[in-house]
Amino acid sequence: MSINPNCPNRIKPKLLREQKTEALLVFIRTTLEQSFDKIEKEEFYLEIGTLEDTQYIYEILKDLRDNLQECVVNSSYLQSIIANSGKNAVFSMLAKREKPLMIYYDAIVKEIEVNLTNGTHWIPELMVISLLSQWILEEEKSVYLYPFLKDINYIELIDIYDKSKRNGDEDKKDVVMNMYRLSTKLIEKLKKSSVKPSKKQKHKKK
Repeated sequence: MSINPNCPNRIKPKLLREQKTEALLVFIRTTLEQSFDKIEKEEFYLEIGTLEDTQYIYEILKDLRDNLQECVVNSSYLQSIIANSGKNAVFSMLAKREKPLMIYYDAIVKEIEVNLTNGTHWIPELMVISLLSQWILEEEKSVYLYPFLKDINYIELIDIYDKSKRNGDEDKKDVVMNMYRLSTKLIEKLKKSSVKPSKKQKHKKK
């Protein structure tokens, strides 16, 4: 058995609040990889507003995916640890080290499972943009470990989707609004998530 973190230059935050940002980025990297995989297999076509708008957002999200692949793990890494943690000492050690990240990531996934049932139409690209916009701009979370996140004009991207929504039919408007509502729920869930200290840590505090 071997473990592959799927990124050559992983940034491993030390503080719990920074690990929440990492968990969000793990979710975003995984979502973008799945989305672009479908695009490249021609199972899905990214279309927002004008052709220029579509190309603009496509290039920004492609660069974001590439940057995340360089320094942030994806969900398959965490799934490998969970699947093997009881079978191998190395994986068990990794499970302890990655426990906060796994707890925060799991909170995001469970919340999306509750709010996005099978077959529900969604826009993963807008979800990514909305999540980052809320986390970085509204919640003012630090992204100094990931400076490339500051290069994205989130307000401009949201405006493109809002313009597309205004010019679309009712179904499209509903889907766009649902992405905004869902991203808010995911951010709130992540903010409220906490890691309980181990018994050893409690004992040390006493």
